[in-house]
Amino acid sequence: MRIFVSYSRRDGAVTSETLRVLNTHLQGVSKTFIHCLCESESKWEQVRVLWALVTSHAVLLVESPATVSSRWVRLELRIARFIGLPLMRIKASDLVRAHDA
Repeated sequence: MRIFVSYSRRDGAVTSETLRVLNTHLQGVSKTFIHCLCESESKWEQVRVLWALVTSHAVLLVESPATVSSRWVRLELRIARFIGLPLMRIKASDLVRAHDA
């Protein structure tokens, strides 16, 4: 199963470290796409992100105040709904608590 993780790091609620922890946790059940954890391959990163989205089986939204205002996150969710991908949600604060525990 491929899971596309949608998030915004603009408000600091989601960090690369919390996304690494999430990725490690999900690796046991799926192959995840978390853009900030991927090495940049080309000048066509937006296309790479969209390709990862449309070839995924589900989307996991890491909710934070910044995801509400992120136009990119809204686009990802709109595309996911259009192609019928299931949407799962997790609060960024829950990731932080799980990481600290």
